[in-house]
Amino acid sequence: MIATGLSCDSQFPFYSLCQVISGHDPTGVAGPVTVHAIASLAMFAAVYVGGRLVRHAADAALRRGGHDQQVRVLVHNVITVTTYTAAVLSAIVIAGVNVAVMLTAAGVSTVAIGLAFQDILRNVLAGIWLLIERPFRLGDSIAVVDQAGTVENITLRTTTLKTGDGRLAVLPNLTAFSNPVVNASTYRLRQFSVGVRLADTKDLEAVMHDVRAALSGIKAITSRPAPSLVPKLDGDNVVLECGYWIDQTEHDADAVAADVAKRAWTAAQRLPSGT
Repeated sequence: MIATGLSCDSQFPFYSLCQVISGHDPTGVAGPVTVHAIASLAMFAAVYVGGRLVRHAADAALRRGGHDQQVRVLVHNVITVTTYTAAVLSAIVIAGVNVAVMLTAAGVSTVAIGLAFQDILRNVLAGIWLLIERPFRLGDSIAVVDQAGTVENITLRTTTLKTGDGRLAVLPNLTAFSNPVVNASTYRLRQFSVGVRLADTKDLEAVMHDVRAALSGIKAITSRPAPSLVPKLDGDNVVLECGYWIDQTEHDADAVAADVAKRAWTAAQRLPSGT
Protein backbone atom coordinates (compact mmCIF):
# COMPACT_ATOMS: atom_id res chain seq x y z
CA MET A 1 0.00 0.00 0.00
CA ILE A 2 2.96 2.38 0.50
CA ALA A 3 4.05 3.91 -2.79
CA THR A 4 7.35 5.30 -1.57
CA GLY A 5 10.00 3.62 0.58
CA LEU A 6 10.75 4.65 4.12
CA SER A 7 13.60 7.02 3.23
CA CYS A 8 14.10 10.75 2.96
CA ASP A 9 13.11 11.94 -0.52
CA SER A 10 14.56 15.24 -1.73
CA GLN A 11 11.33 15.90 -3.65
CA PHE A 12 9.21 15.60 -0.53
CA PRO A 13 8.30 18.54 1.72
CA PHE A 14 10.18 18.76 5.01
CA TYR A 15 13.22 17.02 3.49
CA SER A 16 15.60 18.88 5.80
CA LEU A 17 13.59 17.86 8.87
CA CYS A 18 13.64 14.25 7.68
CA GLN A 19 17.44 14.30 7.43
CA VAL A 20 17.80 15.81 10.88
CA ILE A 21 15.57 13.15 12.47
CA SER A 22 17.20 10.33 10.53
CA GLY A 23 20.63 11.50 11.75
CA HIS A 24 19.58 10.66 15.29
CA ASP A 25 17.75 7.42 14.39
CA PRO A 26 19.91 4.42 13.48
CA THR A 27 16.94 2.62 11.89
CA GLY A 28 16.23 5.50 9.48
CA VAL A 29 12.51 5.00 9.87
CA ALA A 30 11.56 7.79 12.25
CA GLY A 31 12.44 10.61 9.84
CA PRO A 32 10.28 9.53 6.85
CA VAL A 33 7.37 8.48 9.09
CA THR A 34 7.43 11.80 10.94
CA VAL A 35 7.53 14.02 7.85
CA HIS A 36 4.83 11.95 6.12
CA ALA A 37 2.63 12.31 9.19
CA ILE A 38 3.26 16.07 9.38
CA ALA A 39 2.57 16.55 5.67
CA SER A 40 -0.62 14.47 5.89
CA LEU A 41 -1.90 16.48 8.85
CA ALA A 42 -1.03 19.74 7.09
CA MET A 43 -2.91 18.67 3.96
CA PHE A 44 -5.90 17.52 6.01
CA ALA A 45 -5.98 20.87 7.84
CA ALA A 46 -5.68 22.86 4.59
CA VAL A 47 -8.54 21.01 2.87
CA TYR A 48 -10.65 21.13 6.02
CA VAL A 49 -10.22 24.89 6.42
CA GLY A 50 -10.98 25.41 2.73
CA GLY A 51 -14.13 23.33 3.04
CA ARG A 52 -15.23 25.30 6.10
CA LEU A 53 -14.85 28.55 4.18
CA VAL A 54 -16.86 27.18 1.26
CA ARG A 55 -19.57 25.93 3.63
CA HIS A 56 -19.75 29.29 5.40
CA ALA A 57 -20.08 31.12 2.07
CA ALA A 58 -22.78 28.70 0.87
CA ASP A 59 -24.75 29.06 4.12
CA ALA A 60 -24.65 32.84 3.87
CA ALA A 61 -25.72 32.80 0.22
CA LEU A 62 -28.66 30.49 0.92
CA ARG A 63 -29.80 32.64 3.86
CA ARG A 64 -29.69 35.76 1.70
CA GLY A 65 -31.64 33.94 -1.01
CA GLY A 66 -34.43 33.07 1.43
CA HIS A 67 -34.17 29.32 0.84
CA ASP A 68 -35.96 26.85 3.09
CA GLN A 69 -34.25 25.69 6.27
CA GLN A 70 -34.15 22.12 5.02
CA VAL A 71 -32.44 23.11 1.77
CA ARG A 72 -29.82 24.97 3.80
CA VAL A 73 -29.31 21.93 6.04
CA LEU A 74 -28.99 19.66 2.98
CA VAL A 75 -26.33 21.84 1.35
CA HIS A 76 -24.53 22.27 4.68
CA ASN A 77 -24.38 18.50 5.26
CA VAL A 78 -23.33 17.70 1.69
CA ILE A 79 -20.44 20.20 1.85
CA THR A 80 -19.42 18.84 5.26
CA VAL A 81 -19.30 15.23 4.06
CA THR A 82 -17.48 16.24 0.87
CA THR A 83 -14.93 18.25 2.87
CA TYR A 84 -14.11 15.40 5.24
CA THR A 85 -13.91 12.90 2.37
CA ALA A 86 -11.58 15.14 0.35
CA ALA A 87 -9.45 15.92 3.42
CA VAL A 88 -9.02 12.25 4.35
CA LEU A 89 -8.21 11.19 0.76
CA SER A 90 -5.71 14.04 0.37
CA ALA A 91 -4.01 13.08 3.62
CA ILE A 92 -3.82 9.46 2.53
CA VAL A 93 -2.27 10.41 -0.81
CA ILE A 94 0.35 12.59 0.90
CA ALA A 95 1.11 9.72 3.30
CA GLY A 96 2.10 7.62 0.29
CA VAL A 97 -0.77 5.14 0.24
CA ASN A 98 -1.45 3.51 -3.13
CA VAL A 99 -4.78 5.13 -3.98
CA ALA A 100 -5.46 2.83 -6.93
CA VAL A 101 -5.67 -0.21 -4.66
CA MET A 102 -7.81 1.69 -2.18
CA LEU A 103 -10.25 2.92 -4.86
CA THR A 104 -10.57 -0.59 -6.31
CA ALA A 105 -11.56 -1.96 -2.92
CA ALA A 106 -13.92 0.97 -2.37
CA GLY A 107 -15.54 0.39 -5.76
CA VAL A 108 -16.29 -3.26 -4.98
CA SER A 109 -17.73 -2.26 -1.60
CA THR A 110 -19.85 0.48 -3.19
CA VAL A 111 -21.42 -1.95 -5.66
CA ALA A 112 -22.26 -4.41 -2.88
CA ILE A 113 -23.76 -1.70 -0.67
CA GLY A 114 -25.69 -0.23 -3.59
CA LEU A 115 -27.34 -3.55 -4.41
CA ALA A 116 -28.21 -4.17 -0.77
CA PHE A 117 -29.66 -0.71 -0.11
CA GLN A 118 -30.88 0.38 -3.53
CA ASP A 119 -34.38 1.31 -2.30
CA ILE A 120 -32.93 3.52 0.44
CA LEU A 121 -30.53 5.15 -2.00
CA ARG A 122 -33.33 5.82 -4.49
CA ASN A 123 -35.39 7.47 -1.77
CA VAL A 124 -32.42 9.54 -0.62
CA LEU A 125 -31.76 10.75 -4.17
CA ALA A 126 -35.46 11.54 -4.57
CA GLY A 127 -35.38 13.44 -1.27
CA ILE A 128 -32.42 15.53 -2.42
CA TRP A 129 -34.21 16.38 -5.64
CA LEU A 130 -37.42 17.29 -3.80
CA LEU A 131 -35.50 19.62 -1.49
CA ILE A 132 -33.84 21.28 -4.47
CA GLU A 133 -36.90 21.48 -6.77
CA ARG A 134 -39.35 22.28 -3.91
CA PRO A 135 -42.70 21.21 -5.39
CA PHE A 136 -44.01 21.67 -1.83
CA ARG A 137 -42.76 23.20 1.42
CA LEU A 138 -43.33 22.74 5.12
CA GLY A 139 -46.92 23.67 6.01
CA ASP A 140 -48.28 23.15 2.48
CA SER A 141 -51.46 21.14 2.03
CA ILE A 142 -50.79 18.43 -0.57
CA ALA A 143 -52.25 15.21 -1.92
CA VAL A 144 -50.08 12.32 -3.17
CA VAL A 145 -51.69 9.14 -4.49
CA ASP A 146 -54.26 8.26 -1.76
CA GLN A 147 -52.74 10.40 1.01
CA ALA A 148 -53.55 14.06 1.72
CA GLY A 149 -52.52 16.37 4.52
CA THR A 150 -50.20 19.12 5.70
CA VAL A 151 -46.46 18.67 5.17
CA GLU A 152 -44.85 18.24 8.59
CA ASN A 153 -41.30 17.30 7.64
CA ILE A 154 -39.13 16.49 4.63
CA THR A 155 -36.12 14.30 5.32
CA LEU A 156 -33.68 12.67 2.92
CA ARG A 157 -35.70 9.42 2.93
CA THR A 158 -39.32 10.28 3.77
CA THR A 159 -41.94 13.02 3.70
CA THR A 160 -44.40 13.14 6.61
CA LEU A 161 -47.94 14.48 6.39
CA LYS A 162 -50.50 15.31 9.05
CA THR A 163 -53.83 14.14 7.64
CA GLY A 164 -57.12 15.96 8.10
CA ASP A 165 -58.21 13.53 10.82
CA GLY A 166 -55.01 13.99 12.83
CA ARG A 167 -53.08 10.94 11.70
CA LEU A 168 -49.43 10.81 10.57
CA ALA A 169 -48.74 9.64 7.02
CA VAL A 170 -45.12 8.74 6.19
CA LEU A 171 -44.43 8.69 2.45
CA PRO A 172 -41.21 7.41 0.88
CA ASN A 173 -39.71 10.29 -1.08
CA LEU A 174 -39.72 8.17 -4.23
CA THR A 175 -43.55 8.12 -4.02
CA ALA A 176 -43.75 11.91 -3.96
CA PHE A 177 -41.08 12.12 -6.65
CA SER A 178 -42.58 9.69 -9.18
CA ASN A 179 -46.32 10.45 -8.71
CA PRO A 180 -48.43 13.55 -9.39
CA VAL A 181 -48.50 15.95 -6.41
CA VAL A 182 -51.48 18.28 -5.94
CA ASN A 183 -50.44 21.30 -3.87
CA ALA A 184 -53.42 23.30 -2.56
CA SER A 185 -51.19 25.94 -0.96
CA THR A 186 -49.21 27.17 -3.96
CA TYR A 187 -51.58 29.99 -4.93
CA ARG A 188 -53.23 32.55 -2.67
CA LEU A 189 -56.60 32.33 -4.45
CA ARG A 190 -58.42 29.02 -4.23
CA GLN A 191 -61.89 27.92 -5.30
CA PHE A 192 -64.35 26.36 -2.89
CA SER A 193 -67.94 25.27 -3.38
CA VAL A 194 -71.09 24.77 -1.30
CA GLY A 195 -74.18 22.90 -2.48
CA VAL A 196 -77.67 24.16 -1.55
CA ARG A 197 -80.74 21.97 -2.10
CA LEU A 198 -83.61 24.02 -3.53
CA ALA A 199 -87.12 23.54 -2.16
CA ASP A 200 -88.83 25.43 -4.99
CA THR A 201 -87.53 25.43 -8.55
CA LYS A 202 -90.48 27.05 -10.31
CA ASP A 203 -88.47 30.18 -11.00
CA LEU A 204 -84.89 28.87 -10.97
CA GLU A 205 -83.50 31.94 -12.72
CA ALA A 206 -84.90 34.28 -10.05
CA VAL A 207 -83.56 32.06 -7.26
CA MET A 208 -80.11 32.06 -8.83
CA HIS A 209 -80.26 35.86 -9.11
CA ASP A 210 -81.07 36.18 -5.39
CA VAL A 211 -78.34 33.73 -4.37
CA ARG A 212 -75.77 35.53 -6.53
CA ALA A 213 -76.74 38.83 -4.91
CA ALA A 214 -76.39 37.26 -1.47
CA LEU A 215 -72.91 35.97 -2.26
CA SER A 216 -71.79 39.36 -3.54
CA GLY A 217 -72.33 40.70 -0.03
CA ILE A 218 -69.59 38.47 1.43
CA LYS A 219 -66.39 40.52 1.50
CA ALA A 220 -64.10 37.49 1.62
CA ILE A 221 -65.32 36.33 -1.81
CA THR A 222 -63.43 37.82 -4.75
CA SER A 223 -65.20 39.57 -7.61
CA ARG A 224 -62.60 38.31 -10.05
CA PRO A 225 -62.96 35.42 -10.57
CA ALA A 226 -66.66 35.94 -9.86
CA PRO A 227 -68.81 33.38 -8.02
CA SER A 228 -70.44 30.73 -10.20
CA LEU A 229 -73.81 29.03 -9.76
CA VAL A 230 -74.44 25.66 -11.38
CA PRO A 231 -77.78 23.85 -10.90
CA LYS A 232 -77.47 20.07 -10.76
CA LEU A 233 -80.12 17.37 -10.69
CA ASP A 234 -80.14 15.10 -7.63
CA GLY A 235 -82.97 12.66 -8.22
CA ASP A 236 -86.19 14.71 -8.18
CA ASN A 237 -84.47 17.66 -6.53
CA VAL A 238 -82.20 20.44 -7.74
CA VAL A 239 -78.95 21.27 -5.97
CA LEU A 240 -77.45 24.68 -6.62
CA GLU A 241 -73.67 24.37 -6.58
CA CYS A 242 -72.18 27.69 -5.41
CA GLY A 243 -68.56 28.09 -6.45
CA TYR A 244 -66.50 30.99 -5.14
CA TRP A 245 -62.87 32.12 -4.77
CA ILE A 246 -61.17 33.41 -1.62
CA ASP A 247 -57.66 34.35 -0.53
CA GLN A 248 -56.88 31.32 1.63
CA THR A 249 -53.95 33.09 3.31
CA GLU A 250 -56.21 35.82 4.75
CA HIS A 251 -59.56 34.11 5.35
CA ASP A 252 -60.76 31.00 7.16
CA ALA A 253 -62.18 28.70 4.50
CA ASP A 254 -64.55 26.98 6.95
CA ALA A 255 -65.95 30.27 8.26
CA VAL A 256 -66.52 31.54 4.73
CA ALA A 257 -68.18 28.26 3.73
CA ALA A 258 -70.56 28.50 6.69
CA ASP A 259 -71.44 32.08 5.75
CA VAL A 260 -72.00 31.11 2.10
CA ALA A 261 -74.25 28.20 3.07
CA LYS A 262 -76.32 30.36 5.42
CA ARG A 263 -76.81 33.23 2.96
CA ALA A 264 -77.39 31.00 -0.04
CA TRP A 265 -79.99 28.93 1.86
CA THR A 266 -81.81 32.03 3.08
CA ALA A 267 -81.87 33.54 -0.40
CA ALA A 268 -83.01 30.27 -1.99
CA GLN A 269 -85.98 29.96 0.42
CA ARG A 270 -87.18 33.48 -0.27
CA LEU A 271 -90.03 33.54 -2.73
CA PRO A 272 -89.29 35.59 -5.85
CA SER A 273 -91.03 38.97 -5.88
CA GLY A 274 -94.44 38.96 -7.61
CA THR A 275 -95.35 35.36 -6.73
